[in-house]
Amino acid sequence: MATVLITFGFVALSGAFSTGLFASGNNEGLLLATHLAQEKMEEIRNQSFAAVASEARSAVSGFSPFEREAVVSTPLTDLKQVSVTVYWFNKDDELSTSLVTYVSNI
Repeated sequence: MATVLITFGFVALSGAFSTGLFASGNNEGLLLATHLAQEKMEEIRNQSFAAVASEARSAVSGFSPFEREAVVSTPLTDLKQVSVTVYWFNKDDELSTSLVTYVSNI
């Protein structure tokens, strides 16, 4: 009886361990994607107002599973809304995270 209980205990613990590893991988991908989005935002903030423009979705150099795009709109004169989205795959799912900022011509 003790052997059966120990076996079930190990099975339960191994299931919990694998779930924890999977969750850790999800968090790492989100953290890295957020960093890549922030990095692009910093590049955009260092540009002149006229140079701020949309960029098509493309692979991020040095980070092969990630793709990034920047979408720029002009809701008001002398104001641009910039949305940077980073995409990546986790198993069979495509995940994404976005950051939004505004750039003014003042």
